[in-house]
Amino acid sequence: EAARMDGAGTWRIFRSITLPLMRPTIIMCLVYCVTGSILAFDQFFILTKGGPNNATMTVVELIYNFAFDSKKDLGMAAALSLIVLLALVVINSIQMRGLRDNTK
Repeated sequence: EAARMDGAGTWRIFRSITLPLMRPTIIMCLVYCVTGSILAFDQFFILTKGGPNNATMTVVELIYNFAFDSKKDLGMAAALSLIVLLALVVINSIQMRGLRDNTK
């Protein structure tokens, strides 16, 4: 209301007031969406099990195949899981660093 009384337009109010207040929520939604998309497993596994010629194989499904399905290699599955964890940490830290508030 104060910005509107000072003569700020709709775009200015959104850019200067609404968007900075929504920044923490936007960051968490972005982190959850990226993490969820990388760790997607159940939909692809139930529908296609890797699809024709492994076209829909995800990283998590590859880990599952190494651990339980065909390879029975728990060491390789554990190593791939750690690589996925490190990749997620790097990606999420880049996201949070890129979207943090620099005015504090």
